[in-house]
Amino acid sequence: MNGKKLLLYILLFFCCLHTFAQTIEIVGEIEDDFLKVPLSGVKVSILNPDSTVVVDSAKIVDFRNRNGKLLKVMFSAAVKAEKRDYLLRATRPGYGDVWESVSVLLPEIVSSVRLEEPIKMRKERNMALNEVVVKATKVKMYYKGDTLVYDADAFKLPDGSMLDALIRQLPGVTMNDGGEIFVNGRRVDELLLGSRTFFRGNKKVLMENLPYYTVKNLKVYEKQTDKSEALGYDVEPRKYVMDVNLKNEYNQGYIANVEAAGGTEDRWLGRGFLLGFTDRWRYALLGNVNNVNESRHIGEHGHWSPATMPQSLLTTRSVATDLDYQSKDKNVTDNFNADFTSSNTESEMRQRYEQFLEGSKPMSLTENRNESDNWHLKLVNRLVFKKPSYFDFTSYFDYDKWDARGRSGFEQWDKDLTASMRTNALSEGRGWAFCQESGGTFNINKEKQWYGGYSLFFRYSDNQSWLSNRYDTWQTVSQAEDVRYNASDVSKRWTNFSLNTYFTFSELWGKVNLLTGGNVQFSGDRSHDYLYHPDTLLLASQLDMLTAITDPSNSYDSHQRNWQYKVYLALSQQASYSIGDSPLKIMYDRWRIGVDVPVSHQSLDYKRGVIDTLAHDTWVFFTPNAAFRHMSKDGKHDFRVGVGYNCSPADLLNQIAYRDDSQPLVVKEGNPDLKGTATTSANADYTRKYGTHVSQWHAGASFNYRHRDVAQSASYNPVTGVYTYKPMNVSGAYSATARFDISANIGEKRYWTWQMNADANYDHSVDHAMLAGETESHVNAVNTTVLHDGTYIQYNKDAFNIRASGDIRWRHSEGRMRDFETLDALDFNYGLSARYTLPRIKTTLSADATMYSRRGYGSAELNTDDFVLNASLSQPFWKGKLIARIEAFDLLHQVSSTQYSVNAQGRTETWFRSLPHYVMLHLVYHWNRNPKKP
Repeated sequence: MNGKKLLLYILLFFCCLHTFAQTIEIVGEIEDDFLKVPLSGVKVSILNPDSTVVVDSAKIVDFRNRNGKLLKVMFSAAVKAEKRDYLLRATRPGYGDVWESVSVLLPEIVSSVRLEEPIKMRKERNMALNEVVVKATKVKMYYKGDTLVYDADAFKLPDGSMLDALIRQLPGVTMNDGGEIFVNGRRVDELLLGSRTFFRGNKKVLMENLPYYTVKNLKVYEKQTDKSEALGYDVEPRKYVMDVNLKNEYNQGYIANVEAAGGTEDRWLGRGFLLGFTDRWRYALLGNVNNVNESRHIGEHGHWSPATMPQSLLTTRSVATDLDYQSKDKNVTDNFNADFTSSNTESEMRQRYEQFLEGSKPMSLTENRNESDNWHLKLVNRLVFKKPSYFDFTSYFDYDKWDARGRSGFEQWDKDLTASMRTNALSEGRGWAFCQESGGTFNINKEKQWYGGYSLFFRYSDNQSWLSNRYDTWQTVSQAEDVRYNASDVSKRWTNFSLNTYFTFSELWGKVNLLTGGNVQFSGDRSHDYLYHPDTLLLASQLDMLTAITDPSNSYDSHQRNWQYKVYLALSQQASYSIGDSPLKIMYDRWRIGVDVPVSHQSLDYKRGVIDTLAHDTWVFFTPNAAFRHMSKDGKHDFRVGVGYNCSPADLLNQIAYRDDSQPLVVKEGNPDLKGTATTSANADYTRKYGTHVSQWHAGASFNYRHRDVAQSASYNPVTGVYTYKPMNVSGAYSATARFDISANIGEKRYWTWQMNADANYDHSVDHAMLAGETESHVNAVNTTVLHDGTYIQYNKDAFNIRASGDIRWRHSEGRMRDFETLDALDFNYGLSARYTLPRIKTTLSADATMYSRRGYGSAELNTDDFVLNASLSQPFWKGKLIARIEAFDLLHQVSSTQYSVNAQGRTETWFRSLPHYVMLHLVYHWNRNPKKP
């Protein structure tokens, strides 16, 4: 034992001589965990907590006796003599990697840090069985530290599939119609590519254009913000991200694919995508032309209900590029994004609305046809410096231009025709906006985690639009016919500015942190809306001598200025947790209590007809908030609860006593007595991460109470058919929600996956509604309960995938009005989706069949059954580089373009022009080019 100590002292002595007064040595031993003997041939590295390498290979010394027997293996690595944490990684072929955490606590006193226990390496066991073929089954998902990892190779998808098809197959993952991703009920904040943002967070661009075969894995974790990375510790809440990592062979060179398609009903599509990498740059180019207005895929579950059918004919032409630079040390990044889109929209709609009133059911019929052309250009550049302190500089530029034309018809019935109106409309406009943001954060005392920061924001926008309408109105009772031409010249200019400063002092009182700061915000809105009555249908920009035909009571000039000064104060305490064997400590706020004190001042210079007023008002609010979070030390249990109070002033424009009767059958009025809104909200969440078979389950609840809100009161004149609307305050509304999500892998080989998403919602709404036999609306309360459960079970093995799914939603509504018709409605669907790839010829067959049903509605035509059947066939050629695919949507022509909706006040039947069924042939070509290996 004395000899061992002597050897250790000799090693430490020479290490200290070499690094005296500049560095500290991290020293330890290495041994085989099973045999309990010294182990040589191990590589030891020292890393920062963010995994950047400090020492690539530590010094390794083998100590042997005279006979050559290995007595001890020790390592030493020199690091800077400063107080900080490190990660230690030990690797050796045939052995599993070992991670440990090391802390340098007293650099001014000690010259070395010695690990208390040896690094224990465990050997990986490989067994060879005679005459037995062992086929490994890839694990689809697993936890690595605090990260949920999905292995892309474990999912077999047909050739030509994109990233979105892969994401939809991930256990515990759901996606809504808007492209938002949820992992076990929690929304993913950002979809990353190689830990870097892509197309400014536009998830659909990446999901619909990146071939799935290029993906190595997808990681889901809480990522530090750039600001936190720059300072070296968390200063902002982490983002919940899904990080797409490519296979090594696709991280250099470029990936490209082009697609062309044509189909029945004169449908066509063409698009191209290019993604390339160099050592420092990533570039992407996207082009798309189509008149399909469809992004759903056959053989995938969900989103095929009649309610999700496209409601217009849309032709789109777009091109976009994304350039991303990252310096070698990752301290400087720059991202440039440009996007141009031109679109044409043709829409046609017919609607029948029936109101529920005792003894009477007034009905309105509406029909309109519209066509519009839109052009949009957007340029964005973001430059970030992380060292020596954080700095962010972002510039935006937007330009829009549009024109539209349309016509509509409206009829109001109450047994007999009350009123009718025919409208023809023209409109055009243009607008642009420039925005500049900059911000910085700096350490005041890094060891104590004291920091400060600032942010500046400026935006200016200018929009001009011209509208023209012809109204032909007929009122039956008075036998009066009115023909009116309206031409509007509308201009809006906005200026916004804000300055924000903040300071954080960690562990100021014991373990309590202090955050304080303030901001100044200014917004200015200068606008006008001039209404003219020419004798024909012309845009205001085409008229001469406008003042002679001006409608002064429906024209206005407005100049509104809003100033807000806010100070805020928050106290918090941090805690940490780690996952599994990971030495990395993840920091989070255990509790946080704060208060904001905004002082708001508004002024309005308003001219309209005989109204010429200067209004102003000042408000002081007190908005407290509190949050608590508890994480178990192993990170498996996560409990969160929060509560907050928020309020805002009423818009001064709504408090002006104006009357707008520019539309023949609609009148709008202001309300001088209108007040602002006030809301209290509370939420609680609990997440349990992974068990034997359960990947994760989550339960959550929220409650919102609206102390004061704004609703639109309405009065109806049965003689003229005119509705008059005015904003009014209501109080006492509240809502409560609860949610439970669970996903599980079934069986040892995990071929089966089961998932359930259940939620309940109770809403006590307070609004204005008309009582039976009355023409004035009164405050009314409606209670609505919605119970929902959706589940699926899926079998996925190699090239075969089948999924059975079901969804049920029950809605119960009851009101306090004496003539309120209680509603008990049931919407449910069930179906199968399947996909199979024939082994040798690699032909892929996909199909989905779902029955969508509704029950409990007041009339027979609302209680419908829609059976939707879709199918597709795809065939790869040239080793998968060329894909031919034919798709047939709604084979049985069962999906109706008519939609029904029912609420407590009435029911609505709406028909949209769309393409619910068509057949399309696609040709897709993929290729990539990678630099040759040296």
